[in-house]
Amino acid sequence: MQDKVIQLRKGRNGRLRPNHPWIFRAQVLKAKSAVRPGSIISVIDSNDKFVGSGYYNPRSEIAIRLFSFKDENIDAVFFNKRISAAVEKRKDLLAKTNAYRVVFSEADSLPGLIVDIYADTAVFQALTLGMDKLKTLAVKGIEEVLKPKYIYEKSVSPFRKLEGLKDEEMWWGEPGKTMIEISEGRARFLVDIENGHKTGFYLDQRRSRMGLEGFVKDKKMLDLFCYTGAFSISAALFGASLVRGIDIKEEWLGLARKNAELNAISGKVEFIKKDCFAAMEEICNSGEKFDVIIVDPPSFLRTKDSIASASKGYKELNLSAMKALNEGGILATFSCSHNMPNEVFSKILKDASSVAGKKITVLKRCHQAEDHPIVKSIPETEYLKGYFLRIDNN
Repeated sequence: MQDKVIQLRKGRNGRLRPNHPWIFRAQVLKAKSAVRPGSIISVIDSNDKFVGSGYYNPRSEIAIRLFSFKDENIDAVFFNKRISAAVEKRKDLLAKTNAYRVVFSEADSLPGLIVDIYADTAVFQALTLGMDKLKTLAVKGIEEVLKPKYIYEKSVSPFRKLEGLKDEEMWWGEPGKTMIEISEGRARFLVDIENGHKTGFYLDQRRSRMGLEGFVKDKKMLDLFCYTGAFSISAALFGASLVRGIDIKEEWLGLARKNAELNAISGKVEFIKKDCFAAMEEICNSGEKFDVIIVDPPSFLRTKDSIASASKGYKELNLSAMKALNEGGILATFSCSHNMPNEVFSKILKDASSVAGKKITVLKRCHQAEDHPIVKSIPETEYLKGYFLRIDNN
């Protein structure tokens, strides 16, 4: 057991969710000794029975995040073992891509740590105070298990502010390139790990991008919130006749155009800087139609309290998309927020179809890619949801 011990409250107030690594501030009774924020601690229940090992931050609503429900030392051996186990679960991905998520925080029993591989470079994020204090162990594990040529830290997230941390970006060791070429099936992409969103690329949408094959051949497609063009490029490679990608940031669209050149499909894709809501209003007013529309917005839902306003945004986008599709067209639509329950998202789509006077048929259910594993005892690990829908007139 660790030297520093935290005790939980009695009864329901201290009760834990089975096999869930989060312990909230309200569940904590007291520290058995002086505990500094970010320290590794052992947790015991009200009867002094061992619960698990983790780290503690009284500033955070999630005061304790557990590494293990066993009495283990949290050291270099522990980190190497956990990273090795994570790699083993993802080894089959290497036949499809050289870019994947190796460590997915709580899903890989390393809460607060994200590690993505982009070719010869590992990019990691330490999102919590406890993990930030353990960064040297994480980097040592990355070096010894993954053996990348370069390691880049991109600990940039609003979660760090909640933990009392400032954002940090730096190379650990020899600096590499911040623009990295990766492959995904037939496609190649440039990833900007320095200026891109999160670690640079939406690895979690790999399944849905590759799932476009068979739906887009000889089709005209619209890609909303296209970012650096991954869905657009994939569709063009799968035979789409014309693809239009729309997003609000010119720097992202500039990289999308480079990705089109890299894949020799520039003549089949166009990227336009515009607000996607405004773009859809223009498209609907003009009467222009598409055969396939991708709706993959950023999360509108930061907290459960904002579900009503977020639902309005999702409904508006999907309603417009349904109106802009040809008869029998395909709508691929997604929500990337854990706080948006699938039943609510499904109702939004049903309501939108009713207003549009359309019949929707589910062709495919979509989930995050396999390198973002879903642990059923930790529902927060399941966040990305989506559908490929056929849209017909009533």
